Parts: sequence; structure tokens; C-alpha cells
Amino acid sequence: MKKIFSALCFIWSIILLPVYAVHAADYSLMPLIIDQTIEPRDSFEETIKITNTTDRPLRLFPTVNEITVGSEGSVETFIPASMGDNRTSVTSWIAVTRGRIEIAPGETIKVPVTIQVNPDAAPGEYHAFVGFAEGSKRDEAEAKVLSGTAPGTVVRLSLVEKRSEYLRLERFSIDRFISTPKEALVTYELQNVGGLPLVPTGEIIFYNNNGEEQASVKVNSKAVAIDPGKTQVFTAAIPDIGVIGRHKAFLNIEYGTNQRANLYDTVYFNVVPLKLLIALFAILLVMSIVLALFYHRTRNRYVGENEDVAVYVRSGTIATEKDHDINLKQ
Repeated sequence: MKKIFSALCFIWSIILLPVYAVHAADYSLMPLIIDQTIEPRDSFEETIKITNTTDRPLRLFPTVNEITVGSEGSVETFIPASMGDNRTSVTSWIAVTRGRIEIAPGETIKVPVTIQVNPDAAPGEYHAFVGFAEGSKRDEAEAKVLSGTAPGTVVRLSLVEKRSEYLRLERFSIDRFISTPKEALVTYELQNVGGLPLVPTGEIIFYNNNGEEQASVKVNSKAVAIDPGKTQVFTAAIPDIGVIGRHKAFLNIEYGTNQRANLYDTVYFNVVPLKLLIALFAILLVMSIVLALFYHRTRNRYVGENEDVAVYVRSGTIATEKDHDINLKQ
């Protein structure tokens, strides 16, 4: 593509050569074309060489204008820099000295051209014309450039759209305690923060407490595509792992077309069947009842502080001692 554009610009320069033949005979410029592929925030410097081929000094004024290039490489429109949008206009990215350039007879000078691409630049092709016109003042030189009677360098910048593939795992969860494994679900939430639709794949592997693999399920079994900027929640039934106790679920997600990437996460959960929970509850209930009865029977052996105690008074001092009498002499 660059070769085609260069050839077209060369043809364009030949077509316009008669228009500014006088100026071309007075000084020459190299290069005629600057062709670069760019990205937002790129910054680089080019150099334009100007040679005075006359026996008199030259006074040139550099100008930068946005242009439109036709299908045959000819310049169709000149757009003054002040009419451009700083975010999208290529003229706001190109910096060149605005002072008058003086070139002695036979001298060659180098003019630096700095290009700093706007961070918000949109993908596409941008064309500019860095002209060098002779004149006594800037207005006169700029008029010559806009009329196409001054030589210069065509700048072509190509910003290729790069859409990334990036998937973010927002959540991966399972209930901490599972009493009915056949009805339990594993949930994972994915967000597409890239620029292309993505179809995640992979699997969820279940391990017992000894690290032995018990079962696995596929990720996104229905091949659902997640559009850029969207979030998708997936659920899957937990397979029959058949073991009571602590378990681990390992999530492995793959995505991407141009370059494959992976997401990983791990959660732990416990499996306790409902029948076992009922049995344990029944046992605890029976044990509680037995302990309550035992405590009640034990407590009734002693007299409480608020209960009445029968007191018997002996009749006379020589009465026979009874079993319930307390002998204070002993």
C-alpha cells in the first residue's frame, strides 16, 4: 500500500511540476513523501532537506495544511490549520518552525518536523502538506501554498484500528455448604472489556479433600458470545461428586481468536447430604431430651431453699428419741 501511495504522489508531483516550475528550479526538497503507520500517543521526528540551487539567498516560510488526496494521488483540497479539529486534524499533530528560513546560495539546510499523535485520534488515514513558499511575508507565502504554486512534502499517517481481546472474571462462586448436590449450582460472571466479541470456553474441575479429581463440567456449553462492554452470567449444575466433606472447584477459562488467553480461579465448599443433616438433628434432639430428664431427676433429690421442711417437737424430756430427731449433744 505504501508503494502504491508513493507512486501516486510521484505522479501528482509530476502533474503539478509545470505549475511551480520556477520555484522548483530555485530550490529542491527531500523527501517528497513522509509515509508512517502510527498509533495514538506516538511521537517521532522527520527531517526535510531544502537546497538552494540559485546564486541568490532565499527567504522561505513553512506552512502546514491538511489536504485531501484523490484516487490518483492528486491534492484535491487544502484545509488551513485553523479550520481543523485539534483532536482529529493532522495539522495539530505536526510541529514545524513558523519563522522565516533563510538559505544562502548553494546551501542545504535541514528542517525538523515533529509529529505527536493525539491520544484520542480515530483510526483512519490522515494527509497533510508541509509547504515551503518564497515570499516577503508569511501571508504571501501561505497564499502560494494554498494555490498549489509552492513545493512541499506530503505527509501520510495511517492509524490502524487495534481492537483488543480482553475478558475479565467478575465472580466465581458456589454455596459454602451444599445439602442437595443435585440442585446446587456453580456461578461465574464474565465481562468483555475488550473491543471484539468473545466466546469463552474451558472447564470447571472438581476435586475432593485429597486432591483427587471427581468430575468436571464445560464452561459456556451453549457457546454464548459476549459483546464488547457487556457482562454475562453463567450457571452450571454441580455434577455428582458422591463424597461427603470438603471439596474444591477449579475454573479454567480460555478465550481469544488472535491470541489465546486464560482465566483461573478456585473456590472451596462442603457437601453434607440432607438425610445426614436430619439424622444428626434427630440424634442431637434425643440426646438433649435424655440430658434434660437426667438433670431433672438429679435435681429433685435435694430440697430447694424455698421448700418447707417439717419440724417435730419432742414431748417432754424423757420421751423416746425418734428417727427424725436431731441430737444436738453429740
